[in-house]
Amino acid sequence: MNQLIIVILANYFIMTGQYNENIHKSQIQSQSQEALFSFGMLADVQYADADPAGTRFYRSSLVKLNEAIESFKSDSVDFVITLGDLIDRDYESYKPAMKIINNSGLKFYHVTGNHDYNSGKKSSGRMPAAYKQGKGYYSFTHKKFRFVFLNGNEISTYASSKKSVRKQAENLLDSLRSTGSPNAMEWNGAIGNNQLLWFENQLKDAAVENEQVFIFCHFPVFPENVHNLLNNNEILELIEKHDNIIAWINGHNHAGNYGNTNATHFITLKGMVETSETNSFARIDVYRNKIWIVGRGREKNQILAY
Repeated sequence: MNQLIIVILANYFIMTGQYNENIHKSQIQSQSQEALFSFGMLADVQYADADPAGTRFYRSSLVKLNEAIESFKSDSVDFVITLGDLIDRDYESYKPAMKIINNSGLKFYHVTGNHDYNSGKKSSGRMPAAYKQGKGYYSFTHKKFRFVFLNGNEISTYASSKKSVRKQAENLLDSLRSTGSPNAMEWNGAIGNNQLLWFENQLKDAAVENEQVFIFCHFPVFPENVHNLLNNNEILELIEKHDNIIAWINGHNHAGNYGNTNATHFITLKGMVETSETNSFARIDVYRNKIWIVGRGREKNQILAY
């Protein structure tokens, strides 16, 4: 590709909002590549048969969910990942949301968020958007990429009926409050020791198998934010030991966010429930040296090298 075409493409990306600091010449030169595969992403649908509250329009989420699924079907994505908070409250909210998902003909993978526990059903096995395993964390491999799903609600004041778990969460919150940590919020959770060990083994196994890794959780861990996991620093220390991680992708912070540290992307998708009409979701195209986040509605486009 000659220099003139490179310049034209760069100007196009800038004008259409698809350019950020992660784009450089080698990325533009490789736009002629075909994507290895694509998957859909959506966060914080938070459907409920309830009147709007502030910027959250709960009933509108079903229309938006339908719109997102039709877009994913049109794009022929390989699968779709939801990042938690499919509902806002009440177990009955699952029925219309899951009807749309189950009738889509698409393969879905889920993590659950803090609002999913507002259903009154403490057992994850009773949630229609259930985990692949009862403990809430699992993984699969697709075309030499490993997809790791984490349960950020494991240690929290809201997700478990066990007093010992709630006490552990309260102690963690008290410790964070004593140091002025912004994420010392009761609507955040933490990852327990057994899950951390499992997570570390997943990263090691992926390295042995020469697999690149995507990590999904409802909660962010970076940059510093009021929505971060309660033990986000512990998670970051673990991630920094591995160089095969492409991105940590999450919801929870409806405004969206982005950060990069040690060549790992930390991507927060915007919440679908926000605004009365404008949707928010994304398709991620995976290439051999980058991911292209194709945003829809309020979600922006990004090209991120790895």
